[in-house]
Amino acid sequence: MQIASIYFGLFLGLLVPTLVKLVQQTKSIWRRTRGRILLNFYLYMIWTEAIVNLIFSLTTYLFLCGVFPGSLAYFFGAVTLWAIQTQLLSQIIANRASLIMVNKRKSRLLKWSLFILTAAVNISVYCIWIPAHMPSASPTAIVLNNIWERIEKSFFLLVDFGLNGYFLYLVRYRLIEDGLSKYWRIFRFNAAIVGVSLSMDALLLGMLSLPNPYDYVQFAPVAYIVKLYIELTMADLISKVVRSGSVERGDGWYSSGNRTESHTHPTTGNRTVTKPAKPQSDSVFDSSARMDTEISGGRTDRLQHEDSGTGILKTTVTTVLESDSGEGYHLKATGDFSSTKSLCANGSDSL
Repeated sequence: MQIASIYFGLFLGLLVPTLVKLVQQTKSIWRRTRGRILLNFYLYMIWTEAIVNLIFSLTTYLFLCGVFPGSLAYFFGAVTLWAIQTQLLSQIIANRASLIMVNKRKSRLLKWSLFILTAAVNISVYCIWIPAHMPSASPTAIVLNNIWERIEKSFFLLVDFGLNGYFLYLVRYRLIEDGLSKYWRIFRFNAAIVGVSLSMDALLLGMLSLPNPYDYVQFAPVAYIVKLYIELTMADLISKVVRSGSVERGDGWYSSGNRTESHTHPTTGNRTVTKPAKPQSDSVFDSSARMDTEISGGRTDRLQHEDSGTGILKTTVTTVLESDSGEGYHLKATGDFSSTKSLCANGSDSL
């Protein structure tokens, strides 16, 4: 009982800063979208995750205090709340990764595959976990549940690891590799914070060995609120980096209205001229309209022909869209463009 009280108090302490971030992001989206805020699916996900987590933590604590009896209705409701949390958290992380995916068909496939796999695990918990916690549970049902719970917790640990690893891969080889060095900030932060997220899954797995087999359930809301706070922090960081006006090596920017572009132009010899950048606001909450940002920078492959002076320029273009749906931003590599510019007096050719 003392362990459960500590977990519940820890959850309430973590809930406060999480709610602050939720309110801040809601206000930001409201200022950008006004009446269309009700169509923002991202807001539904983060607020539902927080509210369901609070209900799950409170009901679990009251059950351990003896207020709720161990009935079929209670266990069914507890599993339902848990299933909603696991589905939403995995979809929030998948949504973050899909922002950088070029192929939107693969993005949808990732989300649907994740939904189906998670739903299959959720259904199995209904069938195995509930009978094992009923007063009339058989020894076979209890042993089967002990085995399956470890498999289920390991599954979510691997999902968390896989999604965060894939996101890091996309940032490194879709953005940073193409010269957008400002995204190192996101890469380093996510690489560091992923350890905290994975440790929550590892702790849940380890707590299955506690003397009271139900105490770990009280820790689950703590793990999920930490994961939600991490995702909210990542959303803020990505928004700040996207709007950042800092000029870094290989990442030139200039601003015009709500559209920001960076173009690298070939010149004679081995020099590359990048248009100067005008500083942008680094605030997360200063935009009231849709922002369409095209980043064309970084990885340029040039071949200089010694006789003709012809330069071949290959530019990978990444588009950053701040929209009214999802987390308010989209990172999209729109393609590689190659062009040949003749430096001779008789004109220019293109590939």
